[in-house]
Amino acid sequence: MLSSRVMINEKKGAGAVLNEKRLSARLAAGDSRALSEIIKTYSAYICTIAANITIPPLQPEDVEEIAADAFLALWNHAGQVEEGKLKAYLAAVTRNLAKNKLRNLHLSVPLEEDYMILSSPDLEEEMLKKDVCRLTRQAADELPEPDRSIFRRYYFLYQKTEEIAAALELSPAAVRQRLSRGREKLKSYLEERGISCEDCGCGYGR
Repeated sequence: MLSSRVMINEKKGAGAVLNEKRLSARLAAGDSRALSEIIKTYSAYICTIAANITIPPLQPEDVEEIAADAFLALWNHAGQVEEGKLKAYLAAVTRNLAKNKLRNLHLSVPLEEDYMILSSPDLEEEMLKKDVCRLTRQAADELPEPDRSIFRRYYFLYQKTEEIAAALELSPAAVRQRLSRGREKLKSYLEERGISCEDCGCGYGR
């Protein structure tokens, strides 16, 4: 029974990849019907990504706008989507659009969202992602000043090191050094709790 289920899941996965490739090829050829199929297939997925990043403080109508912009970007750059990477491309575009919308409105973006890469909707992976997000927030909150303020300004408000340096009366070199040290502290914080940066997809190891 178990082996039969595995075979069924493998067939489903292979079918999804094949369908992605076909849709990508049709889209690259300018087939608007392919775009309609993509919107029908991935709208819920895209809206979930946008909502996870922007709600709160934004509203559902903002999420719908982000999703619409993501599909428009896909249509305009259809030829740039790698074979079999349609879903990943949409996820990346949506994340960037959502974060840019918050930044343009001078609203904060969760620190972990600057690192986390949304992967497949597998339950175990989603649970790990949520755990990493929680631990990341805890780690950032435990940083001493001025490191905590530097991290919040850099990752939440997208301020450049020169702006942060001027606001906190530090040199840009000192800000960059503290950012580097802070990343190492956050990396160690996660790894001490059994989460490898290479496994979870965060940027602390880079």
